[in-house]
Amino acid sequence: MVPIVRRWRRSDVPAIARLYYQTVRLVNARDYRPEQIRAWAPRVYPDGYWLRRFRGYRVYVAQVEDQLAGFAELAEDGEVDCFYVHHAVQGRGVGRALVRQLVAVARARGITRLSADVSRTAKPFFRRQGFRVQRRLARHYRGRTFAQWQMWRQL
Repeated sequence: MVPIVRRWRRSDVPAIARLYYQTVRLVNARDYRPEQIRAWAPRVYPDGYWLRRFRGYRVYVAQVEDQLAGFAELAEDGEVDCFYVHHAVQGRGVGRALVRQLVAVARARGITRLSADVSRTAKPFFRRQGFRVQRRLARHYRGRTFAQWQMWRQL
């Protein structure tokens, strides 16, 4: 299984919306309480939500055999946001392929450091990709508090 990473297309948005929702509900649910998961992903967000959101990022998707397997957002300042891999292909190189793409794009744009505020679930993965914890965060979404970590990777 070799993921293909490319820029997102408008036609990817419905699959991105489902992947986000399913990943939070099936993967992140191992590390967070049910009420936190409901606050994090209360529903499959409509296409308009993602189209507005993507205006602020370079967005890349990973495909495996014509199926959307993951996506990631990269801001102009090197912030990595929304980094999700489909539950069925976790641990099979999709996330690593997305990180390689983000690193290559960041370097080409003269960005010297990537940053990400990551969940308890994502923290071990980001460590393996060379990110280091800078500090613990408490984030608030829809009335719930979430433990997260600010992580950086020098390029």
